[in-house]
Amino acid sequence: MAERYHNHSHQDSSERISRSMVVTSVIGAIAVGAPLLGMMGFGLLASSTLLLVSSPLLLLFSPVILGATFVILGAVAGFSVASVMAVVGIAAVSWVVREARLKFRDMKKVVGNNPSPRMKGKELDYFDSHLATTSNAK
Repeated sequence: MAERYHNHSHQDSSERISRSMVVTSVIGAIAVGAPLLGMMGFGLLASSTLLLVSSPLLLLFSPVILGATFVILGAVAGFSVASVMAVVGIAAVSWVVREARLKFRDMKKVVGNNPSPRMKGKELDYFDSHLATTSNAK
């Protein structure tokens, strides 16, 4: 059994790692790792400095920032409500116009092209002009 372990301790010359290979690997690792480590340290230093500088400023200006946030949220909510009201208003006006046209067509079917004998002056002119515009539109 001792021979077994003894045989494993000896390596072939092809499997041996030379000293120059180790030195080259270490130099390469230092060449790549040192700038990365330096940039990491600079990033940590910069973020720590910014945190130390901005913390008191954020604490001092937090009421202003909070107030500005509420104002902006209120403005957005107001514009949203105004937009919804505009859409509802346009829908209501279009519904009223559609209903008025339907009622006028029904009235025209009942009355026909002859106005009521009770219509006089402006009412008769309005009826004639409206009748002319609706007949031209078709």
